[in-house]
Amino acid sequence: MFNFFRQSVPTDASDSRPAPHPAPPSVSPSTKPHSDIQRELVRVVLKDTLRRHGIPSELLTCEVNTIPSGPRGEELHIQLVVMQWHELLLRYARALELQLLRGLDRFEPMVDHTQKCTISWRFSPECGSPFTVLPPPVVWAHSAEAEAAAEEPPSILDRRQKARPPKTSTQAASATAPEAAPRPTNDPDDYERTELSPFR
Repeated sequence: MFNFFRQSVPTDASDSRPAPHPAPPSVSPSTKPHSDIQRELVRVVLKDTLRRHGIPSELLTCEVNTIPSGPRGEELHIQLVVMQWHELLLRYARALELQLLRGLDRFEPMVDHTQKCTISWRFSPECGSPFTVLPPPVVWAHSAEAEAAAEEPPSILDRRQKARPPKTSTQAASATAPEAAPRPTNDPDDYERTELSPFR
């Protein structure tokens, strides 16, 4: 009976060390290569989109990050970086985004990239933008009025009230004077006029 209690006591102090914590689960080796493939795909599609539309490739580059999104898997955050300033680039920014998403759809037709991708813009400090200060408020109001006037078609009443240019004298004379009908070539009255000589 005493031997039973004696055996329950650890004979070596090293046996009383706490059990080591389990190692954290390792990241699947397929996750990183998949993210790299997604980044490379976006870069290739962007470069091809710029080339097809004649946009110089040095104007724009991109940075791609993958963001976990629960049951939907991963989302792509595409940040387009303006490297050199060009006003047309921002005027057609939305059209460029749509072309980029369509290019991704061609490579991955089973993926809805409009839901999977988020696109943002960033300006490089060395892009050379001349607009570093906002204009006064009156500029925005004037621009909005000009755009509204350009988009609104003129009404029928406006077209009727529009002053017509005055007619010139030649146009007025031709409008009032009847046009003489041409004589036929075989007209018997068609003769040369004779000049009378003065009496002597």
